[in-house]
Amino acid sequence: MTYDLEGRVALVTGGTSGIGKACVERLRSEGMTVVFTGRSEERGSGVAAATGAVFLRSDATDRAASDLVVPEVLRVGGGRLDVLVANAGIIYGDSIEQTSESVFLELLEVNLTSLFRISRDCFGPMRESGGGSMIHVASDAGIRGVHEIPAYSVTKAGVVAVSELFAAEGALFGIRANAVCPGDVAPGIQATPAGHADHAENPEGWTLPPSGRFGTGEDVAALVAWLASDESSHMTGASLRIDGAMGAAMSAQTRSS
Repeated sequence: MTYDLEGRVALVTGGTSGIGKACVERLRSEGMTVVFTGRSEERGSGVAAATGAVFLRSDATDRAASDLVVPEVLRVGGGRLDVLVANAGIIYGDSIEQTSESVFLELLEVNLTSLFRISRDCFGPMRESGGGSMIHVASDAGIRGVHEIPAYSVTKAGVVAVSELFAAEGALFGIRANAVCPGDVAPGIQATPAGHADHAENPEGWTLPPSGRFGTGEDVAALVAWLASDESSHMTGASLRIDGAMGAAMSAQTRSS
């Protein structure tokens, strides 16, 4: 299914790989002008060449560089900014006890603070143009905490809260905001030290969801495209889990150690 998105302008953060890259590809295929950010010049240039999207090198922890993103999107888009896909994020896997304060603060900065700041930057232009769609990529771990990735779960729960609050404040101005909450996506993101999340094949031991397969970036991008379109005009303030029913019921699974 395709949507009538021709001529609209989108910003995708963290668009050089994984879910973000799939979103860039899907929104471009829908006819949108897409500007996307990321840390890797090499990966960003590759995605830009393959899709015709515009790449802006920007590290989410660099506030000065991040503050230049929305003005550049408005320049590229001729003053328009219709859709924000706030996807940039990192993951860290360790117990609460073993998660250092520095790692926790970095996760907060990348996963939550930068998402809040870019959403706030987009709010004014969207309000002035009569509306827009903010799509915040959270996680199923933000709905129900996962004890193997506790700090990540906390930050993604914050993303859900931020999305709901932008929805409440933006409703009067035609600005919608929704949190997309993927489960395990293959190729997945292996838990590595904060700031160094690497995409890898599915680690052994991962449990398949009831659907019988892991999700893909394209699955998530299809939901993002719908949320970007007028077909979802009454959908705002929602947390949409896309996890193959993994979170639909509790499992009888406990710690092994």
